[in-house]
Amino acid sequence: MSDIKPCALPEAEVYAYLVVLMFLIDGGRGEEACACATEAVDRIREFNRRTMDSLAARVYFYYSLSFERFGALENARATLLALYRTSALRFDEIGQETLVNLLLRNYLHYNLYDQAEKFRSRVTLPQSRSIQQQCRYLYYLGRIRAVQLEYTEAKECLTQAYQKAPTSAKAFRLEILKWTTIVRMLIGEIPERKELTQPEMRVQLEPYFELVQAVRMGDLAAFASATEKHGVVFGTDKLNNLITRLRANVIRTGLTRINTAYSKIALSDVA
Repeated sequence: MSDIKPCALPEAEVYAYLVVLMFLIDGGRGEEACACATEAVDRIREFNRRTMDSLAARVYFYYSLSFERFGALENARATLLALYRTSALRFDEIGQETLVNLLLRNYLHYNLYDQAEKFRSRVTLPQSRSIQQQCRYLYYLGRIRAVQLEYTEAKECLTQAYQKAPTSAKAFRLEILKWTTIVRMLIGEIPERKELTQPEMRVQLEPYFELVQAVRMGDLAAFASATEKHGVVFGTDKLNNLITRLRANVIRTGLTRINTAYSKIALSDVA
């Protein structure tokens, strides 16, 4: 990557790094992508220009992405923290909001929810924030609150993220919908069938549809079957822990149905 020559305008040089970095990531050239991203970040650190903030934020995103796909994401954490401190000192609002989300994603990738919450509680978010970054932040905050048993706030954050997310971001909306479905069931709500049978998401949501059916009926056997059958999917979505908590809801629903059924038996019949 050292073949990229310094330009008269640093912004043009950073843009060139960005294009090359995107090309390497799309081509699956992991080692070169990580090297290019590291070199680009080091070059950006040499400047303090507000005209470079938007381009720098995009480079930070692809820097994190390259380590997530081709290396160990935890290796990027120290650099991201240093970049956030620099952005805060330079009043780089675009960089701050981007790096906050990248660091939250970094922590949650390794299930470090306590560290993510400590970091989130200590940062100051800029006033002017983009809708895209707001959606990501609400999604990560919703996940943190769900793990902390604050289901009502988690549902509110996830719902806002889903509503604000662009319709073109189908994968992101799907991920939010999965978390929202589990959180709603944990607070006693049962999602409607139409929410989980949308044509463009029906196949991916099938495991969650089976869970909803089991919880709705209070069928502990069906719940156990669904969790065993789709355990790999739930693990990939990092929802195994929350789904385990649903077992108590299934038992409660089953007991409620039994109680309702017995309450309809007349005392004369019992006698």
